[in-house]
Amino acid sequence: MLKKAELIAAALLLFTSLGVSQDKGHFDASINGAAVFTRASSGNGVQQSATIGLDYFATFRLRFKPKHSLIFNYGRAKNSQVYQTNFDYHVLTRTTEYSGAYVYNLFEKGKFQPFVLVGAGALGFYPSSTWLVLPDFVSGVPNRVQINLNARKQTALAYLYGGGVDYRLPWRFALRLQYRGLLYNAPDFKVNPTSGSAVNFSTGSKGHMAEPSVGLVFRF
Repeated sequence: MLKKAELIAAALLLFTSLGVSQDKGHFDASINGAAVFTRASSGNGVQQSATIGLDYFATFRLRFKPKHSLIFNYGRAKNSQVYQTNFDYHVLTRTTEYSGAYVYNLFEKGKFQPFVLVGAGALGFYPSSTWLVLPDFVSGVPNRVQINLNARKQTALAYLYGGGVDYRLPWRFALRLQYRGLLYNAPDFKVNPTSGSAVNFSTGSKGHMAEPSVGLVFRF
C-alpha cells in the first residue's frame, strides 16, 4: 500500500512541477467530513454490506489552469463490514484512502464554482475485531460473540468520481459541498477457502461507497 501511495504522490509532484512551470498556479487545502454509505454486493453465496460510517479526509489541490486542477486525498473512515452467509458476521474496520484525481471547474457564477472529478487510488482495509451475531428468539435482542477468523489487512485499487460546488467565504476561505463515489473490489480480509478458512467472506464482486461531504477550504 505504501508503494501505491508513493507512486500517487510522485505523479502528483510531477504534475505540480509541470503546472507551476507553465503557469503561476493556485493552491488550496481542505478538511472534510463525510457520511459513508456502502452498497450491498453478493456472490459465492455471500452477501456483503456495511454499516453507515464516518469519513474524514484532507484534500490538497493544484489549479494549473482556470478550469483544470489536480488533487490528492488522504482519508480515514470507520464502519463495520457485514457478511451474511449461514450466519451474520461483522468486522469492525478502519479504512484508509490515498487517491488522486483530475478536477474540471464547470463555470463560476457569483460566489459559486461547481466542479466534477475523476481519479483513482488505493483503499486499505484494516480489521480490528470480528463478531458473530446470533438471533435471540426469546428477548429479540441479537447476541454478539467475538470470534477469531484471522482476518487480515487488505488493499484494493479504487476508482474515484464525483462532483460538488465551492462557495466563496470572506478572505481566503470557501465552503465545499461534494459527493464522491469509490468503486473497488469488495474486501474479504483473506477469509476464504483458498486461505484455509472454513468461513467464506469472498463475493468476487465490486463494492461501492457513496460519500456526501462538507468541507472547509483555505486558498493560498
